Amino acid sequence: MTDKVEYPEHLDPEIIKGALFIHNAEDKEEANNRMMFLAKHLGNHKMAFVMAILMLPFLMEIVERSEEYKEYFELRKKKLN
Repeated sequence: MTDKVEYPEHLDPEIIKGALFIHNAEDKEEANNRMMFLAKHLGNHKMAFVMAILMLPFLMEIVERSEEYKEYFELRKKKLN
């Protein structure tokens, strides 16, 4: 049995730490500096995952306002009742 934990690429601890590093910046300028630093350190592919994690709450709000989302959950509610 192996003790190594396997992570999906987008949930690698380096990606999570990068998102937290940016999220905890004191202001937008510092966040921008941190993004530039991480882009050089992690590369474009990993940086795309970092930014996706940071954007997730905003994207979820957009999806929740969509007609498709509302229809889907309305149909589920009808099936469960």
